[in-house]
Amino acid sequence: MRPEFTFHDLLANSLELAPDKPAVADGDDSHSYADLDRESDSLAAALLESGMERGQRVGVYMEKSWEAIVAMLAASKAGAAFVNINPLLKSAQVSYIANDCDVRVLIGESERLATIEEDGLVGTAFYKGDEAPSAAKSSRELTGILSGGERLTGAPKVQENDLCSIIYTSGSTGMPKGVALSHRNLVAGAQIVSGYLHNTAGDRILSALPLNFDAGLNQFTTSLRVGATLALQHSRLPGDLLSSLRKHEITGLAGVPPLWPMLIRNRKSLEAEPLTHLRYISNTGGRIPNAQLQELRRLLPTTDIYLMYGLTEAFRSTYVPPEEVERGFEGCIGKAIPDTDIWVVTEDGREAEDDEVGELVHRGPTVALGYWGNEEATRERFRPSPFAPGEIVDTERVVYSGDLVKRDEDGLLYFVGRNDAMIKVQGYRLSPEEVENLLVATGEVSEACAFGLPDESAGERVIAVVSLKESAANGDVEHLREYCVENAPQYMIPREILVHDGDLPKGPSGKIDRPKIKETYSR
Repeated sequence: MRPEFTFHDLLANSLELAPDKPAVADGDDSHSYADLDRESDSLAAALLESGMERGQRVGVYMEKSWEAIVAMLAASKAGAAFVNINPLLKSAQVSYIANDCDVRVLIGESERLATIEEDGLVGTAFYKGDEAPSAAKSSRELTGILSGGERLTGAPKVQENDLCSIIYTSGSTGMPKGVALSHRNLVAGAQIVSGYLHNTAGDRILSALPLNFDAGLNQFTTSLRVGATLALQHSRLPGDLLSSLRKHEITGLAGVPPLWPMLIRNRKSLEAEPLTHLRYISNTGGRIPNAQLQELRRLLPTTDIYLMYGLTEAFRSTYVPPEEVERGFEGCIGKAIPDTDIWVVTEDGREAEDDEVGELVHRGPTVALGYWGNEEATRERFRPSPFAPGEIVDTERVVYSGDLVKRDEDGLLYFVGRNDAMIKVQGYRLSPEEVENLLVATGEVSEACAFGLPDESAGERVIAVVSLKESAANGDVEHLREYCVENAPQYMIPREILVHDGDLPKGPSGKIDRPKIKETYSR
């Protein structure tokens, strides 16, 4: 086996071991590792032919699919970086991402690409469907390229520290930021997680999370690394989830808190016919409510449960191993993942004592390169190691999570809370400013303040308090909600829009006093 330096090295090793092994199952269709290598070669060759250069960005704006999987590897082989764009996003958000990281090539279904405004895309589009998008200077039909069988030649040399992917995630302020990941970051993540999950080529992993989500992407990279089979899950209906688990005899499933009630709703079926082949499940993106965790343990008695904590800027940070899962009832997020240091750092920069609250700081090979094109935000979050020897303090960066934690006498970490205003909805991190900007864009809102309140099914629900312009019609907010539905993904839409009479309260600095508004309107 060759050393694993790049994302596509993971494919090369699995291909060498078992070329005819199913790599991806999509419904009734199955694609082998040889198929994955051949078709990603063809698309990589087409990317280079289009003028793609090393380090440039390829946007993948499509539903989770075989073509999306191929596109990521093709970009890697061509020396480019792939940007998985959430298919739930609308034109404005897609245009923002495409412009922010200068996407040169966009790959997607023709119907989806057709929704993008003409100024939201430059360069080339590779489309799946019948009609070329008008927003691209040039376009090529995707299916014909993949079936062409063209072998890749003349690709630029790719090294482990080269840019491999950008994942867009909401920060504590402003618009989403692009987390820049190197090949080393993705490979290390696959190696570390597949190690403690004990993944092998015999695993069949269900891809239930979106590929633009770091944990969803890791389902693919982990499967690719060990030569397992990745089964793509499209439907979010409870019965369809269980059907896929049975049909593909899934051995591994990763999810976020809103997914587990879907599985629990099938309790009668699970009691009658247990999922004895399901070796493990893992959770990330928030805490599973205790009642649901207890029910999962009852319904899946032979399944190991891994509770994970992570952040996009460093992928995974900690996990609770199955034998310690009961600690999850107390808010435990476990211990550091392998090859990683996790520190609890106080405001004055020292390592916290046992049971003392501090910020979680992550050191290790999965720490991202920084935020794409945003050096100020990068310096704020990615900082010199606080405990490095003086002579190397400027050569190693760690990531400050923004999460407050404490460590017990056994060395296990417990989540305490956020030190910013981030909202976590259905596993998505959401900046209040994204919601506020959306509401102000209606033209009828003078000021807006968004915040999250606890919600058992979604983690948090979004609440927005607005001050309306005098021209707004009778204080009616229903059409504001309709605007949000038309222009934003579902998780960004406020559950409630409340009207405040007059200007919103301000703090001493003149900024909207979010804590005071939240306290007033959450009573």
